[in-house]
Formats: sequence, C-alpha cells, structure tokens
Amino acid sequence: MKRWLLVIAALLLVVVAGGYFVARSALASELARRQLEQQLSAQLGQPVRIGSLAAKIFPGIAVDLGDVSIGDPAALRIDRIRIFTGIRALFGDTIDIRRIDVANGRPGDAAPVAFDLAASVLGDRLDVESLVLRGPTTRVEAKGTLTSIANLQGEFDAESKAMDLSELIAIAAALSPKSAGSSKKSATPMHLVLRLKAATVRFDQDQLRDLSATIDTVPGRVVLNDLAAGLFGGTFKGKLEADTRTAAPVVRLTGAMTGLDVAELLKRTGSAGGVTGRLAGRLALVAEGSDAASLTHSARGTIDATISNGTLPRLDVVRTVVLAFGKPSGEAPEGSGTAFDTLGGTFALAAGTLRSENLSLRSRDVDTDGRGALKVASGAVDARADVTLSKELTAQAGTDLRRYAQQDGRVVVPATLGGTLGQPSVSIDVVAAARRAFGNEVKRRVGDFIGGLFKKKKGGG
Repeated sequence: MKRWLLVIAALLLVVVAGGYFVARSALASELARRQLEQQLSAQLGQPVRIGSLAAKIFPGIAVDLGDVSIGDPAALRIDRIRIFTGIRALFGDTIDIRRIDVANGRPGDAAPVAFDLAASVLGDRLDVESLVLRGPTTRVEAKGTLTSIANLQGEFDAESKAMDLSELIAIAAALSPKSAGSSKKSATPMHLVLRLKAATVRFDQDQLRDLSATIDTVPGRVVLNDLAAGLFGGTFKGKLEADTRTAAPVVRLTGAMTGLDVAELLKRTGSAGGVTGRLAGRLALVAEGSDAASLTHSARGTIDATISNGTLPRLDVVRTVVLAFGKPSGEAPEGSGTAFDTLGGTFALAAGTLRSENLSLRSRDVDTDGRGALKVASGAVDARADVTLSKELTAQAGTDLRRYAQQDGRVVVPATLGGTLGQPSVSIDVVAAARRAFGNEVKRRVGDFIGGLFKKKKGGG
C-alpha cells in the first residue's frame, strides 16, 4: 500500500510539473503575449501593451501580465493583471479569457489614484464582482456590469466612507475619453452610470455628509444628477456638470440650499462672529479647475440668498442712527438692531466678490434697503443703504431727527457700511441726510402754508 501511495504521489508530481512547463511554454511565450495584446486591444478599442508574462496553474490556469499600458499615449497603467483561462489555452491558438483580476491600476495623468478589480468576462460583457478605487483620501467600493467592454457602457453601484471631491473630479477627467475633434482618431464611445452614496466628502477645508448622486459619464462630460448632501448644518440639492474636454475641467453647479448655519459658513472665510442665522436660497455657478483652490477662485454666477432669524452681533445700526442726530428723547435699547428677521438679496459672484443691487434687511426695530459688495476671502464689506427706523423707535428719536428725517411716520436716513463682517463699521451720510431733511422741511412748510390758506378761505366764507 505504501509503495502504491509513493507511485501515485510521484505521478502527481510529474503531471503537475509537466502541466507547469506546458503552461509556461504555451501561456508565457512571445506568441501568447501578442495574442493577448491583440485580443485586449480589440475588446477595449485602445492599443494595449504588455511588459511581461508569467504562467500560473494554481488556483487555476492563468496568466499574470505585468506593466500593462492602455492607450497611446498611455491613459491607464496597471502593475499586474491576472487572466484566468481554460485548459484549451494550453493547446489551442487563442486564449479564452474567463476572469480578470487587476491590482494597482492607475490613470496615466492621475498617478495618486489606483484601483483593484475582480471581474468575469463573457464575450463583450464584464461582470464586476469588486472594484476598489483608492486615492490619498478617497476610497470607493463598487460593483456592477459593463454590458459592452468595447463601448464602455454599463451601470454600477458604489459606496464610500471617505471621499475627496477634488480627487473625484481629477479621476473623472483622467478616465473620461476626449470628445471627437480632440485628436485625429475617432472618439471612444462611452456611457457609464454610477449610483453613489458617501458618508463623508471633503472639498478643500469643508466636509459634506450623506452625499448621494447618480453620476452619468460620457466622452468629455460628467454629470452628477440628483445630487444631495449635508453641509454647514443644512442641506444642498441640485446638479453638478463637469466638462472634461479641456485640461482644466469646466464645472457648473446649480441647486437649492436650506438651513445652512451662517456662523459655521463664515468660519470658512475667516469672518466668524459677524452674522448668525440660517441661510436658504438658490445658486447657479460655473468654475474652472481640477482642485478646490482653483474652483473656488474662478467661481462666478448668481446666488439668491436669504438669512432668517439671525443677528449682527458686532453691528448696532439703531443706536448709531439715533445718536448721530443728538440725544434721543427715550433710551435706545442696548443691542437694538442686532437681531433681524431676514437679510438677503440677489448676488452676482465674480473675481472673488459678491455684489448685490437689492440688499434688504427686515427686523422689528429697523429696515434697510440698498446695495453693496462683499469680498469672499477677506470678508471686506462696502455697502450703502437707506435705514428706516420702526415707528416705535422713531417716537424715541430726538426732535430734530423726527422733524427733518421722517418719511411716512418713520425715520429714514442714508448709511454706509464698511470694515469687515468680523469688525464692521456703520456711519451716517450726514450730507445726504441734510439734503433729505431740507427737502422734508420744505415740504412741511409748503404744506403748512397751503393748509393755512385753506383755513383763511374757510373762515372768510
């Protein structure tokens, strides 16, 4: 019995060794390398170059490809691809590709990005069991199907615990084929749909939470439809489009925001403490770049925004107005004017500056209407507005102020706002106030004179 066991073991060793040498001669030959290059090039529609081959017979008959490049120039480089095949590959003229495992693939112009892939092949179809995309911050795990490998068409579902939006834009720009006209060769057809959910997404110094989107990718364009994310204690819902046909992608963002914490938002600009409240509105912005800094600096467009139930802790407009015209007949409440119901307008963003021609503030004590500008990076403010005191505070104002600056029973005076959001300053335009006061006084006297004439006529009759 022992002798037979030794014979069987020896025969198995011979078979394994023979299989190995057959596999190495059949699968790791120069002919096999050329065959694989031709087959992969035909399936991908791009030239494929293989640096090295090595045959494997465990855990299945396979070929290890090393230093693989795809495209001319190389748009994708892969350290290792393991292609599982059948036993017919040892004796036939073609290599039947059954499964592909990819380790450390990376786009040619996005070197920090790498990916691993496990997939099975059936003709032009690729069923992806596992795709892991890795960047310095980003890690995405996905699965799905390419219904056409040659045309890069398919749908995937992906999840991520941590992601960097700048890395994602760079990855999309690197992987998306250029549109027709960018080269003499015809464009590679492509249509990929990715349903993405991410727990946290970093964008420069900001962090989004619970992001979800359906990413639609075609040559030269990436669109994030049904985009939703939480940020600054509120939410954003909208759409992001990236035109990747140029070296610096052109990104368009449209949508609505609700409930953003303005105090947290202003910390981002270095103007903490200037304004509090909750921000809501709509925006339509366009920017160029593949990183957060360039996107932020080049952003332009319009923002309709309103801050509700907020305060201006470092800006007391009421006391400034009342005291500018002398001692009030009543005490101006400490802190009057710092709280407001709404503050907002329509803003045009360009060259890092927000400008509005319809700034408005509504509060219990004061209303303002005017125009102004805010430099986003520094928080510098330059605004001019008419300040209208409530009837209650008008009654507490000094006699001269009520007499010379009153309109429809409320004090209205022009004011200028300067400084920064963090350290604002407000001053009264005395010259303009004097002109308005003179006009009001003329109207009052003319009215008194006309009223007196009517009284005389009535008495004379």
